Amino acid sequence: MRIKVLLFGSPGHGSFNLCGLAGAEIAQRAGQQVELIWIESAGPAIRAARLIDICHRGADLVIAYGSQGDYPVAMAAVRFPHIHFIVVQGSHLSENTAVYGVLQEQSAFLAGVLAAAESRTGGLGHLAGVKSEAALRTRAAYVDGAMRHAPGMGMMTSFCGSQDDEEVAFETCEAMAKRGVDVIFAPIEGGRPGAVRACRKFRLRQIGSILDWTENDPRLFLGSAVADAGRCIDAAIKDYLAGNVRFGERTLFGVERPEYVRLAMSPAVGAGARQAVDEWSHALARGEVVLSETYTGREFELSGLLSRL
Repeated sequence: MRIKVLLFGSPGHGSFNLCGLAGAEIAQRAGQQVELIWIESAGPAIRAARLIDICHRGADLVIAYGSQGDYPVAMAAVRFPHIHFIVVQGSHLSENTAVYGVLQEQSAFLAGVLAAAESRTGGLGHLAGVKSEAALRTRAAYVDGAMRHAPGMGMMTSFCGSQDDEEVAFETCEAMAKRGVDVIFAPIEGGRPGAVRACRKFRLRQIGSILDWTENDPRLFLGSAVADAGRCIDAAIKDYLAGNVRFGERTLFGVERPEYVRLAMSPAVGAGARQAVDEWSHALARGEVVLSETYTGREFELSGLLSRL
């Protein structure tokens, strides 16, 4: 069985790709003949050309990890109807394609509950990079969780324009701290060291994302909105070999599968906050909560920030 897994970007860069690499390695350790291929994050047309070339060399199953795979898979699936494709955290569906993914917004909702339960000032922050559908849903879910637990909480939310700019992350956190924010949810990548530096300097507490950042610094990180999309690679391969992939459909994992989606919490989190997170987590798992998908409040921007990016 010729199985090829595509990761977009550079090896070792970003929490999301670290999860993808780990997921592919799980399948390899289980004895699956999985070829891992890195594709630089160039434009969609270049990614599509690379995928088409890969398909010409032969494959039974191609797994594209990340929404960057949607367009390439859409182009390749029509030209190679005998090949099966799965996009992890994507959206493209057809007769020979399927989507596997994790509900990251559920962990973001729980991050909002935790932030509201642990805030001492009543001021919460949200710091993300570039606006995308997934990033907007994550922000909306975080605010939803905070406001359901403690209506009337103060909220400052910012898309600073870059996932990887440490200085912009630092300055945004600094500005939020000066306006009374004491807990910041930061679903960012390379800019995280800047946010960490600001949190240490201004005595803020942070909630991370994707990976369990509480393992790195349980005093600074109250929690982390874990969403391990990489596990979808191993799950998709197992389903494919068993003939259980539902092509033309989505297979999504949420908090009912905590190995995929959960809120990790620091030992420093109080009993009341833990109970609140557990109660909301069980409600999500039972399907009793419909998450908000939009945020209609104000957004915070540093003066002159746009001119620097």
